[in-house]
Formats: sequence, structure tokens, C-alpha cells
Amino acid sequence: MPIRQPLENNKVQPKRHARAFFVSSQRVAWTVGALIAGCAVSASPFSTRFGWAQTKPSPPAASPAAKPVQPPVGAAPERTAASFGDWILRCEMVGAGEQPVRRCEVAQAIAAKGQQGVIAQVAIGRPGTRVPLRLTMVLPVNVSIPARPRLQASAEDGAPLELSWTECVPAGCLATATVTDEMVGRLASRSEPGSIAFKDAAQRDVGISLSFRGLAQAMAALGKD
Repeated sequence: MPIRQPLENNKVQPKRHARAFFVSSQRVAWTVGALIAGCAVSASPFSTRFGWAQTKPSPPAASPAAKPVQPPVGAAPERTAASFGDWILRCEMVGAGEQPVRRCEVAQAIAAKGQQGVIAQVAIGRPGTRVPLRLTMVLPVNVSIPARPRLQASAEDGAPLELSWTECVPAGCLATATVTDEMVGRLASRSEPGSIAFKDAAQRDVGISLSFRGLAQAMAALGKD
């Protein structure tokens, strides 16, 4: 007659993957975890003999979707605008992170007489810290690229300021030039309008009037920002 083995020799060997869920120094927790893993995953002789029900592990509960984190709102306004005659001082906070940079420029939008749409824009500002002033124009896309646009303050002011084309986008073609505080000061001192001159795609001369009213006050406010 075969000798029946004692119950203590019928120990269930713990599954190796159970070790990953428990600290190895805690022997009690490790043993309980191994038994639970062995009964739930495999049909061992030990679990069959004592009639333990074999159950499939429940699927993990779906974690709730994380809500998108909204960026913090600073105490300073993100965009500001102030009018000075025919010019506007506009500022905007640019750059991501905890310390965005404030960028400002003075600008004028020019509309054709009897029309509401803007046909040209002129802006003066510094694109970065400790860099020279830049004057930028946005003109219609129907321009002649070989001919450089010009800004003439007056007929007595000498040679006009020539700008260089940089790119064309659906909103218009951009041209820019580096200017000095002295040059902008001469423009701001004019009481009469200046003119923007360029050629269209048909090589026709086009002139647009540019007002300097309020430019001195706008530039003074720009210097404070």
C-alpha cells in the first residue's frame, strides 16, 4: 500500500512573476502572494485536491482619463494696445515657460479711401533684447519682388529708406529694414504725411500715404516698455 505523503510536503511552488509585486524581505507577504498567484493562474494538484475554485483574474479597472492641465494665467495681461493718433502701441507676452517675454511695437494699419479693408501695415519695434530697431511693412501680394519698396518722409528729406523683401504669405508680402532712433525721430517730427512707394506685378508705380501723427508719443511709450 503506498504511503501517503504528509501535507506539509505538498507545498505549492510560488510563481516567479509573483516576486515582482512584493518586497522580498517580507516573507509572509511574498508567500501569500505566491499562493494566490498559483491558485488563480494554474490548476495545481494542491488546488484540485482541496477543491479551490479556479477563477480568472479580474481585469484591472479602467483609470479615469486625465484632465488636461490648463496653463497658469499670469497677473500681467497677455495682450495690450494703446492708441496714439494714427499709431497703436501693441504688446504681447511671447514664449512658453514660467518667464514669458514682453514684446512691443508701434504700428499703423492703412486703409484705402472709401474702403474698409487694410491695404498696408507699418510696424516699428525690436524683435529681441539689445537689438536695433526694425521697420517692417506688409504690402499686397501683387507686388514686383525685384523692385524694393521705399519709405519717403518728404521730398526735402533726401534719399528714401529702402527695405528688403523677406517673404510673402497669404496676408501679404513683408519687407524690412534696420533703422536708428534718430531716423525714427525724424519721421516722428514730420507734420505732413510721408509715402510708401513700390511697384506692382505689372511694373506700375504704387504710392500709399503714411501718417506720422502720434508716432512720437507712441515711440516714447515704446521706450518705457
